[in-house]
Amino acid sequence: MFKEYISKFLKLDRRWIFLLLTIVIFVPIIKPLGLPNISIGSNTKRVYDFIEALPEGGFALLSLDYDPSTRPELHPQAIAVIRHCFRKNIRVAIMTFLPGATGLIDEIVEKIPKEYNKKDGIDYVVLPYQPNYVAVMTQLGSDIYGIFRTDTKGRSTKDLPVMKGIKSYKDMSFAMCITGTALLDAWVAYAGDKYKVPMLGGVTAVSQPGYGPYLQKGQLKGLIGGMKGAADYETLLKKLDRGTKGIDSLNLAHFLVLILIITSNIIILITKYL
Repeated sequence: MFKEYISKFLKLDRRWIFLLLTIVIFVPIIKPLGLPNISIGSNTKRVYDFIEALPEGGFALLSLDYDPSTRPELHPQAIAVIRHCFRKNIRVAIMTFLPGATGLIDEIVEKIPKEYNKKDGIDYVVLPYQPNYVAVMTQLGSDIYGIFRTDTKGRSTKDLPVMKGIKSYKDMSFAMCITGTALLDAWVAYAGDKYKVPMLGGVTAVSQPGYGPYLQKGQLKGLIGGMKGAADYETLLKKLDRGTKGIDSLNLAHFLVLILIITSNIIILITKYL
């Protein structure tokens, strides 16, 4: 009787399993659970430690070069880094070489600055999209206003308080590229190596291993990799958001699948040998 009862589990309509999996994935998306994150990536921590050590009033150039296709992994990274800069009172200039990123940048500046009472033109500025990355990266080494005369609102960048004392890479605390493309390689070559500006990076999980040599040689001071890297950064900031939501969903889904596999195998052993 007992065998017949538990064997019904093996004949359970798979749609119930899919429903349970959907619920498990959906709950953390509504609110991050903050499951214990005991394995903070060392390269992500290097990014955090580098920014945390900067004095107030510094200047960060962030190149957000990703589009909606890589948004789930990279958008949380960008939000976490910008939050960190604002918390440290570091001025931020945001730019991009991808037209598909402009809407995502607008989404960030509509929300995140309000959390820290930061003002457009005083604490941060959004620079216009530029297609020729080699020309821009090279020009930034001598005169930023030669390529970015105005911001996205048409204001003279040279006259904005956020740009006070900033002319080229040598006046910046660091530059960072968060991208789903190979643009980080170009930033290292044309900015980091050539002009000695400290470079940080953020990439998708699949691209992360390829940047090991840059980290070993010190060409990158730190690197955030994938959604896990974003969740790690949020943990360090103690500001859980989209990265943590995604990792919580993945962890719970994996845990559910593991439980189902173990349970099914136990039932099969019971029905076969007992």
